Amino acid sequence: MKILFIVTSADLGYWLAELTRPYWHLTERGHEVTLASPKGGKVKHDRLSNPLTEGSWEANDIVSKGFLSDNSLSELLETTKTLDEVRPEEFDAVHVVGGTGAAVDLYPNERVAAILEHFWSSGKIVGAICHGTIALGNNPDRVAGKHATGFSLDEDLAAEKLYGKNFIPNYPQPILEKAGVDFSHVELWGVRVVVDGKLVTGQNQQSASEYSLAFNHLLAKQNPVVSF
Repeated sequence: MKILFIVTSADLGYWLAELTRPYWHLTERGHEVTLASPKGGKVKHDRLSNPLTEGSWEANDIVSKGFLSDNSLSELLETTKTLDEVRPEEFDAVHVVGGTGAAVDLYPNERVAAILEHFWSSGKIVGAICHGTIALGNNPDRVAGKHATGFSLDEDLAAEKLYGKNFIPNYPQPILEKAGVDFSHVELWGVRVVVDGKLVTGQNQQSASEYSLAFNHLLAKQNPVVSF
C-alpha cells in the first residue's frame, strides 16, 4: 500500500522519531511511503530529536540513528514533494508527522484540509501523532465525536519552560476539543494510542512505536498478536 506522510516545513521542525519509526514499521511490512510538506524540498527536524546532537532528548533512538546514517533515506528529507503536488487518490492512508512545527503550518491549512478530506470521504486510514494531530482540526465536521489523543495541553505548558510561552500559535488539545474531539491523554510523556474506526492517533514521541504498530494493524485489518 502507499502511505502519504505530511511533514511540517516550519523552522521549529518535525520530531524525528515521529517520522522514522512509522517509516520503519510501515516499510518493513512492504508499504511505500511518500513524504510531502507545505513548501516541499528540505524539511528540518527539531535538534532535540536528533540522537546525534549534543543535549538530545533522544540519545537512545537507534531507529533515527539508522535512518540518518543511510544516505538513500536521509535524502528523502531533502526532497519532499509540495502538498500541491500530492494527488491523495494515489494513496491508501495518510500519516501526519508531529513536532512543534506542525502547529505552525499544518493548521489552519486549506490544502491539508483538502487532502485529509479525501481520506475521510474515501474511508481510508487517517493517522496523526503528537503536535501533528492539530491537523485534524482542519476538518471539524469529520472529527467531531471521534476519540483521539495528541500532545496534551499539560505537556505543552511544560514545554513552554524550554521553548517559551506561546511558542506555537495553537496547542493541539484545545483545537481538537473545539472541533468536537473526545480528547484523552495520560501523564506527561506517557504512552497512549487511540484507535477510533480508521482514525489512529498517538500522544507523543514516546508513543511512536505503539502508534506505528496500531497503524500497521489497521492497514492489515488484523492484529497478529494472540493472547491467552
